[in-house]
Amino acid sequence: MLVCALIVMLEGAESAARKHNTPLEASAYASVADGEEASYSDWTIHVSSAHPNYMLGKSEPATGVYLGAYVLQNSTIHYSMAEFNQLAGKQHASFFKYVGYGEPFPVEWVNEVKAEGAFPHIAWEPNNGLAEVKDNAYLRGFADAARKADVPIFLRFASEMNGTWTNYSGDPELYMDTWRLVHDIFEERAPKTAMVWTVLNVPERPIEDYYPGDDYVDWIGINVYNVRYHNGDLKQRSDFEDPLQMIDYVYNRFSRTKPIQLSEYGVTHYTVTDGVQDNEFAISKINRLYANLQELYPRVKAVYYFDVNNLTEYNEARRINDYSITGEQQILEAYQAATASPYYLSRAAATAGSGTSSMVTQPFTYRGHIFEQDGELYVDEQFFSHMLQVEIETTENGMVRLTRWENGAIPRAAQVPFLPHKIWSGYKVNGVYPLWREINALPLVMVAEELGYQISWNGKHIYIEE
Repeated sequence: MLVCALIVMLEGAESAARKHNTPLEASAYASVADGEEASYSDWTIHVSSAHPNYMLGKSEPATGVYLGAYVLQNSTIHYSMAEFNQLAGKQHASFFKYVGYGEPFPVEWVNEVKAEGAFPHIAWEPNNGLAEVKDNAYLRGFADAARKADVPIFLRFASEMNGTWTNYSGDPELYMDTWRLVHDIFEERAPKTAMVWTVLNVPERPIEDYYPGDDYVDWIGINVYNVRYHNGDLKQRSDFEDPLQMIDYVYNRFSRTKPIQLSEYGVTHYTVTDGVQDNEFAISKINRLYANLQELYPRVKAVYYFDVNNLTEYNEARRINDYSITGEQQILEAYQAATASPYYLSRAAATAGSGTSSMVTQPFTYRGHIFEQDGELYVDEQFFSHMLQVEIETTENGMVRLTRWENGAIPRAAQVPFLPHKIWSGYKVNGVYPLWREINALPLVMVAEELGYQISWNGKHIYIEE
């Protein structure tokens, strides 16, 4: 069972990602044993198929990552998409904008995005609470304006609901009902709009409670920020946090059925917390993320860099970190190199999915919840249920029964005891005390072979063919 929460619950309805305060609550984790070392198990399971195994989502490219950015708070480049593209050395496929619920559809900005050869991503925030979201002329008018824009749109409605800093968190049932209402109206009136359900990387425990269901979500998003300290506190070091490990939970849980979007990613290179300019920190995190998505996280299909210097924010409470890359030549060059591959897409894909596309062949991966013990490789049981879509049942005698159903074939079954185990979450209290996830682990090779999968490995890479 995965457990994760915040230590300090943030105030206000503004985006926690823009506040960059994402500490963790120790009481929500398994305790750490004395002397137990916190380390990341860098195994990757690759799942492939010789036959079509996935239906592309709306606007989803069959391969590659949409390169995106947020530039509307960067005065040094005049809030300009064109200037950002020029400095980055590459056309970006998409840009995003925050729009408060109740504000008009941003027609002028959408036209500017289109003129740059990109498509828009709108973060639509009901900051006055969900009660204002009704089936009325405003909601339908917003959808109609999206349809008239005649361009694919990512609509990131009511994101970061898994925390307490938004005015639309706290009531999962109301949230899901509201989301489904918005989805249905856009599905009917603006079918080119892809609904993006985005969480912050922490807290993880509430995430599942707010998920509206596969029928109502087109993309899964996650906001991730690498900072050197949480909450501007020298006692809360976080420079060790790995951007890949920070996306593992959401990626592992949802990527089998939905494309994954990094709706916001930023890394600080200067913090007022210690007054240190640390370009190498930013460069290392950018390289770690962008260099590894193609091989290790192929289901990530879009990533948006948050090009903002919070030190110039009007809100003094936010003036802690500088995430912008356009003012530091070293970091800019690192970003240019990290995104130079044609795998990072500069245009909407001509063969993107419609949500009702025919089946295609896609690679899938699973990371983080894998470990080796006494010469045996173990994996969280949720790998089988979420990634391989195997039916799992815990029996009365404490065994785990797994059943693999294949079209027209006799089902294959395996029954094994589970091993209770702790996996390091990637987070530490005050940068010192590791926080752990509790999982039910199963022997990977034994179970996979009994269920009829072909399995092989090369170093830290395990290959399973469906």
